[in-house]
Amino acid sequence: MTGTVELYFPPPHSEQLLVSFPAEHVMMLTLNRPQSRNAMTLQMQKDLETLLDWFSEESALCLDRVVILTGAGKLFCAGADLIEWNKDQQSGKSEEQERVASSRNGFGSISRRQLIKPIIAAVNGGAHGGGTEIVLNCDIVVAGEDAKFALPEVKRGVVAAAGGIPRISQISGHHVWLLC
Repeated sequence: MTGTVELYFPPPHSEQLLVSFPAEHVMMLTLNRPQSRNAMTLQMQKDLETLLDWFSEESALCLDRVVILTGAGKLFCAGADLIEWNKDQQSGKSEEQERVASSRNGFGSISRRQLIKPIIAAVNGGAHGGGTEIVLNCDIVVAGEDAKFALPEVKRGVVAAAGGIPRISQISGHHVWLLC
């Protein structure tokens, strides 16, 4: 898991994220729910936030320069886990959903994160909804030939405000908005 890296503290455990160090100065986080198209559960978002905080603070990684975020299986990330979301809505647990979505770091713990070290999205297959929002908020995107990006929220009457629309306006520039 850690290759030649000697850590002061091991990375926080997550059943939904794999942590590896594939090269010197590189930490890779793999969204590991391929059976659910790597849809982000509340726990997965919390774990991602905890791991990124750990990466920022771990003394042994002070020289590590980059985080690579990728997905296991055929898709990068299908966005929020809508099955979990619907269950929480029906059971009255929607305040937990809202708390995570409005957390200090935003959806997927990336859209409002103030990380000094860059995050690279290695996109395999699709990045839909929140998956696209995560990609938009990474510093560098490396996309495979099969990569597809979508913000399908509009089909459900929802705005991609957890990191998609604000970031598109920042990175695309005024001239793109004039075309709309």
